[in-house]
Amino acid sequence: MMSDEGRTMEERSIRIELAGRAYPLTIQVAEEEVVQRAVEEINESIARLKASYPLTDRQDLLAMASLEVTVRALNTSTERKEAEAGEALDAIERLLSDLRF
Repeated sequence: MMSDEGRTMEERSIRIELAGRAYPLTIQVAEEEVVQRAVEEINESIARLKASYPLTDRQDLLAMASLEVTVRALNTSTERKEAEAGEALDAIERLLSDLRF
């Protein structure tokens, strides 16, 4: 696969397991750690849901786990953006105060 800069991106074939079922994937080598962490989070979410709720259908567990993981990721992303915006505003305020006589 070619990147925007024209360099070849290295791909790797891996096998992941979600909810007890194996899936083959071809991913960028640079993404492997993130993919493995995502698999862990989803499987941990499934285990938590299975222990806390009377969900036994694999499809229901996967659906609820994906919702839980996605909501957590979106909340984290929003918090990070808000923190970055706050830092940018602080930097602008410092620059403005340095311009004042």
